[in-house]
Amino acid sequence: MKKLYLVDVSSMYFRAFYAIRPLSNEAGMPTNALYGFLSMTTKLLKQVKPDYLAFCFDNKEPSFRKEIYPEYKANRSEMPEDLVPQVPYVRKISEVLGIPVFNQIGYEADDLIGSLTHFGRENDLDVRIVSGDKDFAQLIGPYVSMHDTMKDIQYDVQGVVDKWGVSPEQFIDYLALVGDASDNIPGVKGIGPKGAQKLLAQYKTLQGIYDSIDEVKPPGTKKKLEESKEMAFLSQKLVTIECGVEIASDINELRMKEINRSDLQELLAELGFKSFEKNLLGVVSDNKEDNKEEKSEKNTEIKAQKESSEKEKPTDWSFVEKTVTVEELSQCFSEGDEVWGVLTERGLYLSTNREKENEVYTVQGDLLAAGEVLSEKKLKWLGHDLKSFWGQLKIKSPVATWDQMLASYVIKPGAAESFEDMYNRYTGGKAPELPTSGQFVECHFRLKQSLQKLLKEKDESNVFEKLELPLSTVLYEMENEGIAVDLEELKDQSQGLSKDIKSLEEKIFEEAGETFNVASTKQLSQILFEKMEIPPIKKTKTGYSTDGDVLEKLSAEYPIAEYLIEFRELSKLKSTYVDSLPQLVNKETGRIHTHFNQAHTATGRLSSHDPNLQNIPIRTPRGNRVRRAFVAAPGKTLLSIDYSQIELRILAHITEDEGLCEAFANDLDIHAATASQIYATPLEEVTSEQRRNAKAVNFGIAYGQGPFGLAENLGISRKEASGIIGQYFAKFSRVKDYMIDVVETGKKQGYVETIFGRRRYLEELNSKNGRLRQFGERAAINAPVQGAASDIVKKAMIEVHQQKISGLLLQVHDELLFEIEESSVEEVSLKVREVMENIVSLKVPLKVNAAFGVNWELAHA
Repeated sequence: MKKLYLVDVSSMYFRAFYAIRPLSNEAGMPTNALYGFLSMTTKLLKQVKPDYLAFCFDNKEPSFRKEIYPEYKANRSEMPEDLVPQVPYVRKISEVLGIPVFNQIGYEADDLIGSLTHFGRENDLDVRIVSGDKDFAQLIGPYVSMHDTMKDIQYDVQGVVDKWGVSPEQFIDYLALVGDASDNIPGVKGIGPKGAQKLLAQYKTLQGIYDSIDEVKPPGTKKKLEESKEMAFLSQKLVTIECGVEIASDINELRMKEINRSDLQELLAELGFKSFEKNLLGVVSDNKEDNKEEKSEKNTEIKAQKESSEKEKPTDWSFVEKTVTVEELSQCFSEGDEVWGVLTERGLYLSTNREKENEVYTVQGDLLAAGEVLSEKKLKWLGHDLKSFWGQLKIKSPVATWDQMLASYVIKPGAAESFEDMYNRYTGGKAPELPTSGQFVECHFRLKQSLQKLLKEKDESNVFEKLELPLSTVLYEMENEGIAVDLEELKDQSQGLSKDIKSLEEKIFEEAGETFNVASTKQLSQILFEKMEIPPIKKTKTGYSTDGDVLEKLSAEYPIAEYLIEFRELSKLKSTYVDSLPQLVNKETGRIHTHFNQAHTATGRLSSHDPNLQNIPIRTPRGNRVRRAFVAAPGKTLLSIDYSQIELRILAHITEDEGLCEAFANDLDIHAATASQIYATPLEEVTSEQRRNAKAVNFGIAYGQGPFGLAENLGISRKEASGIIGQYFAKFSRVKDYMIDVVETGKKQGYVETIFGRRRYLEELNSKNGRLRQFGERAAINAPVQGAASDIVKKAMIEVHQQKISGLLLQVHDELLFEIEESSVEEVSLKVREVMENIVSLKVPLKVNAAFGVNWELAHA
């Protein structure tokens, strides 16, 4: 999901003024606020790279609130004298940096941010408000958050509850009750934050409080509310952020423009910001101290890379920068050309993959129109995170030739780094902060050179070229396909969850003896461990913990803990899935289009976001019911095909354990067969409890689970768990040998790898810290198994795509979900089964299970 950042500029430069020591330029004008503002702005642009951005300014003229209440902000002091001459430059700096700026007579920056928040959500954007002003808490909700950059704190819905003790929906009424001294908003005299929290926990809204005023206790609180009723509702109007101001009519108005480099250089020179001239524009300073080369290295990998590159003659590239329109674009490339595609927050850059006299095109105009022109050329693409690039241009049937992000991921598995961090890591150089189009493409060329060399040295070219690169096209088409959702089903589930959550809330209040915000961990801790005097189990920096483990341990003795566990489960289900999914439905397609993270996990597994379909809590009936809302289009059905016990089959293949291999070869119930061996019991006499224990061992072994983990999982003593594991290893000795050998190998070479050559580096294996070392050992045992399972699924997806079996929508761990014509179920099922079961030859057979239905719940039965 694309991100829109909305910046409260006045808050930003006020903070900068007080945070930075006094500075001035040669003319004697104060510049400390501008220095801080520019530092914060460039840091924001560098770190978050917003797809869309708006800097919102207050007006000199008073807002409409002054007409409602003349005393509004009457107690504010005058702007500091040294700040006054700096304020006009704030807007100048913003404009020359190409940042969209907004202000409007009669409204405050808060109102512009509120209106742009609504505009952003209407355009399916993830909105981030950059400010520390608590008033913005009223805007927070699904895909709307607030980031206080000075404190580096991000507030989502739960963050608001934790900080202020009320939900974002209640925040306006909370402020109406407590008032705001900084803006001279009266509120209700004598009602403070705790009093407001209690009132809103019980009566939900300000109107609800006054509708039930005769029930309010104690009498003193009731009297305060009655005496300040008029002021309470006046305050409610004053603190409400206006969200209907017409500011932008087209989302492209919020795109950043090209930097006016000459004006920026002139402005920086006027302000005396030489360090910014050097860092932002590459201008060499006259100050010798400023020009000293940085001698520190991030790690030995960079040193080695630099030493290696110094031995080779560096490649010199020559770039001619041109600006072209969409209409002129078709003349820039021939069909089948290899083309670099780079989409930055400032625009689209394209260049052919030639080493000499390259032309770099900055494309002006609509991105989707440019995508149509480029699709016709059937180009072979190079870039960074091509899947995302293709998606923003809606490229049809793309072909990937090179992807910097995927190459880096194969070399160093884990969450993908930014392009700049990758460039710094692998070239030993530093990417310009505000590069020209030619500089940007040149950095890509240099990074490709370094990554190709490392792929070859680490023998990872095959994983990159045969798995990750072709998979990016498959995932792109899956994301475009999307999946249909039944909004009425979600509405029904939401209503049912609301009813059950309210019922649980009432039970919790009854146990506690008072009302409070159940979602507030701070208030909950006070209720449990202070008022109810329940013995605390775990202490944190902020007080006594109320996390899931604590509640689970308390639930055996205290009913309130059991109610809280269920309350949290249903609340999370409702907010994360049932209420959020409708907001993700694409207005054009009527379907949800999840985004697959291809370069994220250390083991090679895929994950997804917006929505995260890997983490639907399907082990509970209410969680599994969410899948009922994912449906097939009319005339079609959903087909689910998933690998049966793929990780155990890979474990059998790697270890060549006779017991495991024989069980799979004979198509036995692997857990019953394991139980039969452990308990020396004939297969047909294995009890359900024995099978359950064996199943826990089977799945735990691949994750390096020990007696403690097994005991916790099964609810048995550690001694009994040790006995079960001992019996397992006695019968499946080659599994034990594998676990010992793979850890030792990992310690010697620094990594373990899958049967396909995918590596996972594990520095933790040689750590002096016992916990870290144990983590490394578990990861060393698991990574070759889980990584191979992931690679097999990826191979199957690529083969399905190459065989032109259409309709693949989702991949969730070992499961592939298709949407196909009802009449083609048997035919497609057989084809996919053939691919998945024969995609690789192991020492044991691969097996899949298939099911179909009108919704995902039925197709997964």
